[in-house]
Amino acid sequence: MSPTFHWRPFQTLPSDAEAAVCSSVCLYSLATLQIAMSPAAERFALIEQKQPGVWRWATYSIQGRILDEGWEPDDATAKTVAEEALQWATA
Repeated sequence: MSPTFHWRPFQTLPSDAEAAVCSSVCLYSLATLQIAMSPAAERFALIEQKQPGVWRWATYSIQGRILDEGWEPDDATAKTVAEEALQWATA
C-alpha cells in the first residue's frame, strides 16, 4: 500500500528547524512553497510556483541534499510527480 502524503504550506510548518531546511532549498517563493514528508521523515518533497503555468517539484534528504527535481504545468501534477519520486526514493 502506498503511503499517503500530507502537503503543508510553508507558513504552517511547526518547527523552526524544519522551516529552516525547507526555506534553504526554496528557489522561487515561500508564499507558494508546500512540503510533504516521507513516512520515515528522512526525506521530503516540495512544490513551488516559478511562474504562472510552471511549478517546480523536488525531493530532498532531510539534510537538504537534492535527490530529484522537475517542472510541471500545475500544482496538482507537481504534487503527484513529487509523491512518486518520494516513494521511489524511500523504496
